[in-house]
Amino acid sequence: MNIKVLFFDFDHTTLQKDQVFISPRNMFALREAMKKGILCIPCTGRSADMFPPQIQDERGFRYWVSASGCRIIDKGTDQVIYKGGCFTPEQAAQICRMYEGQMIYSEIAAEGKLYFERSVNDALHLFPVPPHHVWYVLTGRQIPINGKLSDYFLNHRLEVEKFNLYGVPEEKQEPFMEQLKSMDFVNFLDGTPFNMQFTSSALDKVAAIQALLDHLGLTFEHVMSIGDSIIMDGCIMEKSALAVAVGNAPEELKDIYCIT
Repeated sequence: MNIKVLFFDFDHTTLQKDQVFISPRNMFALREAMKKGILCIPCTGRSADMFPPQIQDERGFRYWVSASGCRIIDKGTDQVIYKGGCFTPEQAAQICRMYEGQMIYSEIAAEGKLYFERSVNDALHLFPVPPHHVWYVLTGRQIPINGKLSDYFLNHRLEVEKFNLYGVPEEKQEPFMEQLKSMDFVNFLDGTPFNMQFTSSALDKVAAIQALLDHLGLTFEHVMSIGDSIIMDGCIMEKSALAVAVGNAPEELKDIYCIT
């Protein structure tokens, strides 16, 4: 086995329980792997702007797979080496029309950034900001949008990587779920009515990783992957030469990939 690339997930895998920082132990392990010439590449559902500070600050993490493969970046050159599997501006606008102007907390990932409605962004104290997102919103890096979300994405021709809706009011949960399920271009990551996270059905994470491997002149025979989710990580783990499910992963994933 000739491992040259290590893909690692963030949330519930490499990060501490705070879901903000990588533990000293895990950082040590990643640095030791890099000393051996292994490319350590974060592979996550997070938008690039929400990567942990340690990843942003350390040059050794050159390649970033963000938004479940919608956007792959070479941080050494700031080149986007792959982009795909996003909602079109028209699809994004259709989703936005479902809830815009209703004071719903939403994070919209596009071009590696997070976009918020201005009315929500200016009153974050009223909304259920996820605990592990607090550090991010306090940085002020999010982009507040004036006016209608739908108009913004249409007018700027922005493709959207992912939608996160948190704390959906009870009376709106069923109508929102019904509308989203009627859209054949929506793929649920978290389909609970209270918190809704979804990507485009056009997203193909394996194709995204294959594009990166082609760029590097490598194959899945050179890949080790670490993850905790069947939906988010399973497709890459299945293709990897070596895959490891962490202890908090579902039993069905651990049954296949857990090393004891």
